[in-house]
Amino acid sequence: MSFSDVGRNAKGSSRLGDTAVARTQGYSSISEHSVSAHPGYSNSTVAGSKDVMFTQLSDGILQYQRNVGILQKIASGVGSANDGPTLQTQLNCQVDVICQLGGRIDQQLRAQESRIQRMSRTDAARNRATHVKLTRDFRRVEATFNKLNLDLKQRRDLVEARRAQEEDEKRFKAEASSGEQAMRLEMQLKEDQLNEQLMREREAEIREINKGMHTVNEIYKV
Repeated sequence: MSFSDVGRNAKGSSRLGDTAVARTQGYSSISEHSVSAHPGYSNSTVAGSKDVMFTQLSDGILQYQRNVGILQKIASGVGSANDGPTLQTQLNCQVDVICQLGGRIDQQLRAQESRIQRMSRTDAARNRATHVKLTRDFRRVEATFNKLNLDLKQRRDLVEARRAQEEDEKRFKAEASSGEQAMRLEMQLKEDQLNEQLMREREAEIREINKGMHTVNEIYKV
């Protein structure tokens, strides 16, 4: 028997689940009505117990599982072309929704455990099996969420590392290009300086030649 079977007889439970999914798809926070009593509930028999709390727990776990599924779909976009601040905001909101819902389910399980301890032996035995089953179902989905959340963080770290590496490569290429340009300018400057020095030397040689010719002419005039 799964936890979906536990809450099958409750009136309006599917309507509550649909409302929860609609809210989480909009990435809004879970309201108090997500796991609290609502008009659709009645004193239906839940796994042999006339306790509406078990029905609420069953509905809450179903909502919790649906939200984990939504998180999986959103997480598939990490590292894709659609990855960016918007996707990260959606992920953060969905994780917050799941944590809120999970915390309330955990509180309800603990409260129910305390109630069972105060029951008579017969009533406690009748309720214990359902409580254990719901607890096991919730912990299983919770473990799936924790693993997904850990994988998501690792994927995000990997994406950020790759992105940082790409930025470093771009910066290195830009710096290398800038360095090459500076080197070319320096070589051009040195070449210009050399050419200028050669021109000065040639001008000096021409002046010396002209001076010598002037001296020779003066000698012949005499």
